[in-house]
Amino acid sequence: FMKTFSKIFWICAAVLALIFLSSASYHATDSTEVGVRTIKFFGKRGVENTIYQPGAAYFFLPIFNEWNTFDTRMQVIEMKGPSQLVIKTRDGNDLFVDVNFSYRIDPQKAPFILQFVAKTDAELREKVFKTVVRSRTRDFLGSLSTDEFTRTEDRNAAVVLAKTGLQEILGNYGINVERVSVMDYRFDPDYLKVITEKKVAEAKT
Repeated sequence: FMKTFSKIFWICAAVLALIFLSSASYHATDSTEVGVRTIKFFGKRGVENTIYQPGAAYFFLPIFNEWNTFDTRMQVIEMKGPSQLVIKTRDGNDLFVDVNFSYRIDPQKAPFILQFVAKTDAELREKVFKTVVRSRTRDFLGSLSTDEFTRTEDRNAAVVLAKTGLQEILGNYGINVERVSVMDYRFDPDYLKVITEKKVAEAKT
């Protein structure tokens, strides 16, 4: 009886181990994701320079491998409200600017991104993309005077320069900047007060 019980026990243990390995070995990419494999033990260890294509399933032994995915869809970032950009114009006035950014990763650079830039989409968005665009966009738009900023043609020209400049930086991180657009802007209340008082004074003369 003990021998039979022992056999059944080991058979059950083997089946459970096989089920665990099968489920743990399964990795997949969504239809808009690419995958990157990191080999942790044996062979050529490190991030594999292979892009695992969207909408597919792959099997790697657990523990020996690590799996990461990156979304290749267009990502839209809105900086408005609490996250609006505060721009100081060339002549020293503050403007509160709502800006939209669109970007996507270069799928061919996914292994590079994992190895040198970010481990997840969220980390890439929050720690890299937002940090760079918040800082550098201020510089490009702040090159305008207050009067120039209010003129659509001048403002759009600065936005084009901002997009080009951001791409030069973010391209090194495997990111393609698709669009930069100013959605709205507001003057500092103190500046508006000065302008209003000036107009009132001019109207009286």
